[in-house]
Amino acid sequence: MSITDLLKEKVEKQLNALNEQLEAAEADAKAKKAAAEADAAGAELQKELLGKINDLKDKLIEGQVYLAELADAGDEKSQEIKAKIVKVFD
Repeated sequence: MSITDLLKEKVEKQLNALNEQLEAAEADAKAKKAAAEADAAGAELQKELLGKINDLKDKLIEGQVYLAELADAGDEKSQEIKAKIVKVFD
C-alpha cells in the first residue's frame, strides 16, 4: 500500500469515528432537550396545581370562618352569611 492509500484509510477511519461521535452527541442533545421540555411542562403543571390548591385552601378557611359565624348568628345574620357563602362555593 502506498502512503497516500494509508493516509486515506486513516482519514476515513477518523471521519467515521467523528461521525459516530456526532451522532451520539446529537442523540444526547435530543434526549436532554426532551427532558428539559418535560421538566418545563411539569413545572408549569405543578405551578398551576399549586395555584388551585391555594385557592381551595383559601375557600376552606373562608368557609370555616362563616361556619363559626353561623354558630352564633341569628336568622338575619344568617341571611347575610348565606350571601357570602354562595360567593365562596360558586
